[in-house]
Amino acid sequence: MIKKLQFTITVRSILVGALTSTMLLSCAGHRSAHAVVENLAERILPAATSKQFAFEKLDNSVLDKFELSTKNGKVLVKGNTPVAMASGLNWYLKYHTNSSVSWSGNQIALPESLPQIEGSITKESAFEHAYYLNYCTFNYTMSFWDWERWEQEIDWMALNGINLPLAITGTEAVWYNVLKRLNYSETEILEFIPGPAFTSWWLMTNLEGWGGPVSKEYIDQQVALQKKILKRMREYGMKPVLPGFYGMVPNNLKEKYPDADIRDQGLWAGGFKRPAFLLPTDPLFLEIANIFYEEQKKLFGETEYFSGDPFHEGGSTDGIDLSAAGENLIGSVKHVYPNAKWVFQAWHANPRLELLSRIKAEDILILDLDADNNPQWSQKNAWGDKNWIWSTITNYGGNVGMFGRLDVINREIFKAREQHPQSLKGIGVMPEGIENNPVVYELLYEFRWRDAAVDMDTWLADYAHRRYGVANPNLNKAWQVLNNTVYGKKMGPPYQQGTNESIFCARPSLNITGVSSWATTELHYNPSELLEAWQLFIQESDGLANRTNFQYDVVDLTRQVLANYAQVVYAEMVRHYKNGDLGGFNRASEKFTTLLKDQDRLLNSRKEFMLGFWLEAAKSRATNPAEKDLFEYNARTQITTWSFQDSNLHDYAHREWGGMLSDFYLPRWELFIAKLTAELNGKHSQDIDYYAFEEGWNKEHKLFPTTEHGNSVAIANELYRKYVDEIKASYD
Repeated sequence: MIKKLQFTITVRSILVGALTSTMLLSCAGHRSAHAVVENLAERILPAATSKQFAFEKLDNSVLDKFELSTKNGKVLVKGNTPVAMASGLNWYLKYHTNSSVSWSGNQIALPESLPQIEGSITKESAFEHAYYLNYCTFNYTMSFWDWERWEQEIDWMALNGINLPLAITGTEAVWYNVLKRLNYSETEILEFIPGPAFTSWWLMTNLEGWGGPVSKEYIDQQVALQKKILKRMREYGMKPVLPGFYGMVPNNLKEKYPDADIRDQGLWAGGFKRPAFLLPTDPLFLEIANIFYEEQKKLFGETEYFSGDPFHEGGSTDGIDLSAAGENLIGSVKHVYPNAKWVFQAWHANPRLELLSRIKAEDILILDLDADNNPQWSQKNAWGDKNWIWSTITNYGGNVGMFGRLDVINREIFKAREQHPQSLKGIGVMPEGIENNPVVYELLYEFRWRDAAVDMDTWLADYAHRRYGVANPNLNKAWQVLNNTVYGKKMGPPYQQGTNESIFCARPSLNITGVSSWATTELHYNPSELLEAWQLFIQESDGLANRTNFQYDVVDLTRQVLANYAQVVYAEMVRHYKNGDLGGFNRASEKFTTLLKDQDRLLNSRKEFMLGFWLEAAKSRATNPAEKDLFEYNARTQITTWSFQDSNLHDYAHREWGGMLSDFYLPRWELFIAKLTAELNGKHSQDIDYYAFEEGWNKEHKLFPTTEHGNSVAIANELYRKYVDEIKASYD
């Protein structure tokens, strides 16, 4: 018979813990509320200009709030939290100086004397929470970040009002310490922990050990990094979400505790052995949970929000009392953190309603990951009006492609709030990869400070002005075109997982419909319409060639146009092959490979689109020569085969990057073209073992540039002149 676990916490321990936590937070807030935002201003603004801002604390209110005014010749930014102050600073920069802080570079050119504010401007948040980050982001983008890059990102979070970020860095050390206490040897522990490019799926109970083993020195390095991350987040008043213990354990725990109710969870993605599941109703669960949270608290201090999803993308629930499991899940964390709340991901069948049934509503926060595409809140009546957050994934696998649903975001957030005003607690972005499509993030997080939808044409004109530093009617028109094409995807069905994939990155075949297993190369817009935006960007490029954000956008737009056109050329290749036309096939295949090489040259002109930076970052995080090779293998494998076998995960995290195109995708296409050429010449050809080629590439150590090559705007102009008429004719 399953027994409900009993959690006994003395009133005294709760009060002492709560009082200590409150005192620590109060002291930290008093010590850093002004300084942290002043330091932010110093980091992003010219030295003389940052001194023209003053920051003051507003009285506490239920929701974040900022107030802007001019006082004694300075811009006075008041806020009830540091995040609110930072948001107020960002609002002023955006709407009073046409400035922009972005992943592709900051566009800040402030006058000597800052514009004054007549009276005051007050903005109160429409939502309690602004959530950020997916488990996957920590690998598809952040696997090899150092503190310098994290500091920039946390500043960006604060400026955009984010106050509830996921924070999973360093969890390897928690598990290391837990398993040590469970009498595991160091070798056994390191066999459980995956490599640096795959920790997300380990923590989501999809795999164990893949990409490892890492060294204890690396684990310690991650702890030091996480302490810096959490310190800065908490200084801003953010509430980081840490991984919780929900029953994931090593498969070999059953050997050490044969009497425990530990269930096999089968395979994930067709080949990975999932970690085992220790039932939360088993007495060992509370024992391990206590160890886990004690070790986590020693390393990373007090926190309030925890996350973790039993049965993520599979796993067996047979014979499990889900109601009791959910109750014990939250009960175990409250045994160490009395004020804990659990953050669930609404994804596939999760969270199971039975799992939630005995958890108090105030102890739950549900992330509706895909609310702009396939919303669960409307299908499940907001899970019985449990607290939840409207979110978008927007990017899968870190894939490169211009994509978004701007009008959907503009409309659906307020529709959701009208229907569930009490339970909708926030908005968020749950991207699998970032550093692309910044317009999506900027629009969504602005709705923390808005009461209604915006006029998109006006908003995009303002966005273009601050992004490029000039007001330009042609670029305003170009952004209207972008909104109606690449950023104009509607809500499903048919549902679409992320960007329209670039055919350059696909494993070659005669019938390509997608690069990865769950996405598509099919365009949701007429590609000929995108040419108008391309023409307008090129037309205005002479005066903006030195603006970093313009450089990035003109490269990205040119890349998108060429990737779209590659589908036309590919179709020509296939048609000529099927018609037995060797001459036509040769001409089409030459055109295709030339186009791919031109794309590679374009992308090597901007660091955001270059393979070399990813690989060098991977090697830089290693603590010894062997680990350096391992980390490079992690970085290469993730964006190619993903798995240890030829699985449905191949090319899931494909990257249309300079270096990848010429050194990985082009040779694959050349294998395919050579095979078809041989067949058209009447010769026998063997099937291509793509996995053998890909795994061979993963084990190489070739160096790729980390210096941008060529003038990005000049190359975009050159490619426009070379291809525009040809592309127009193909669409006509």
